[in-house]
Amino acid sequence: MMGMLLFTIIAIPVLCFILGVLFNYEIRKIYARSQYRLGPLLSMHSELRDFLGSSRILQPLYDVLKLMFKETIIPRSARKSLFISSPIISLILAVLSSYFISYGGLSLFADNPLSIIFITYILIGVSLFWVLGGLASSSPWSVIGSRREAELMLVIEVSLLSSIFSSAIISNSLSIGGIMSFQLKYYPIILLNPFAALVFIISVLGKLHFNPFEISEADVEIVSGPYTEYSGKLLAVILSSKYILTSVLTGLFVNLFISGGLILPPSNPYNQLINFIVFILECFIVTFIVSIVHSIAPRFRIDQAISWSIKYLWPLSAFSIIFSIIIRSILGVT
Repeated sequence: MMGMLLFTIIAIPVLCFILGVLFNYEIRKIYARSQYRLGPLLSMHSELRDFLGSSRILQPLYDVLKLMFKETIIPRSARKSLFISSPIISLILAVLSSYFISYGGLSLFADNPLSIIFITYILIGVSLFWVLGGLASSSPWSVIGSRREAELMLVIEVSLLSSIFSSAIISNSLSIGGIMSFQLKYYPIILLNPFAALVFIISVLGKLHFNPFEISEADVEIVSGPYTEYSGKLLAVILSSKYILTSVLTGLFVNLFISGGLILPPSNPYNQLINFIVFILECFIVTFIVSIVHSIAPRFRIDQAISWSIKYLWPLSAFSIIFSIIIRSILGVT
């Protein structure tokens, strides 16, 4: 029993990281094709190339491994302890959030009665420590990027919370597992409340810094935003936390709005395997949608992003909550 628990604790973050690598490859490839480019090519340390081979699908993984072989430079003006600890804490929080996702019915904490509350706080923490890391570097580019990220958090997190709790209101449950069970009994929430699903997708774009919210990392303006002064192993840690966060957010959308991949009762290993495969496929579809929007949408300025969110996204978020209350009363969920 203890051995199985230990295996699960290790396997879930590894799975999320691998899925994050594949999802980010999909995003980069689609974004490149939209600009008539080839997309990710092989670029890695020669020793790693011999060991891993030349698969371009694993390019995001190669980026992380390449950074592990490079020197980590800490600016003299940086607040050293906060500069170093912020990426590490954000990675730890990203790993913790992965335990609350149900992978086709297989999970560690998804059935916790307050799992929605826990994962919400953890996801906010990931972005918060990205901001703190940029501020700690004392670089003007990082400070500007961190300020933009903090301002974007104020509008995006509100919308993300509203979409998450719209699902909780309809299902009358603060448990991710409970929300999935509700969808098995009734209908996927994406059909019952598509407005909440739309708000969630838009919020994911902001959370992962994709267009039209690629504001804090605007390369042509502020280099890499909060991560400008990071290099070597610390930058590898940041990339790893982003990969895991990509998996967590896509998985959370599938859990909350598309039944979490549960098309068969998870009563035997065969059904569990089928559900897991369906979950992965649904995550790839969600990533594809995010990739398309990222590829075709222009980037907002920070003032435009805040103004647009307050004018359109927040009212849509409020409406999704009201709509959830109406749907819940119609269904008679208690």
